Amino acid sequence: MHPYHLACVDNHWYFFAFDVERDAMRTLALPRLKSQEITSARFTIPKQFNLGEYLKASLAVFKGTDDYEVVVDFDSWGADLIRGRKWHASQEITELPCRQLRLRLRLNSIEEAERWVLIWGTHATVVRPQALANRLCATAQALQSRYQ
Repeated sequence: MHPYHLACVDNHWYFFAFDVERDAMRTLALPRLKSQEITSARFTIPKQFNLGEYLKASLAVFKGTDDYEVVVDFDSWGADLIRGRKWHASQEITELPCRQLRLRLRLNSIEEAERWVLIWGTHATVVRPQALANRLCATAQALQSRYQ
């Protein structure tokens, strides 16, 4: 591994590294590393590597290969919290009646979006993509059966 960058994202430490054996970039959660070893081998981080560019379509660190327009509506309680923060470089906020709002993001995966929307509970409603709404519905059904 050639570690290119160490970053704290959502209170978790990650290495962004080039895996020589796989010839691909990897995101490694630091606490999961079991047998790290510092070697005397040298490498050069490519000048074109830019962590912001690498993660620009990610909500946090998950790097997907798809392209999703994620649209989520928030009630007035959630909207107040959404308004006060930059969530993603692609975000577009549209004000809705009754102090509600719509947040639009362009992401390359919906796995992180699912976790993020679940944090908001009933204050968020997925408008698009349907695949994200379906994942949330399946999670809600599993939770309902677990807590009946």
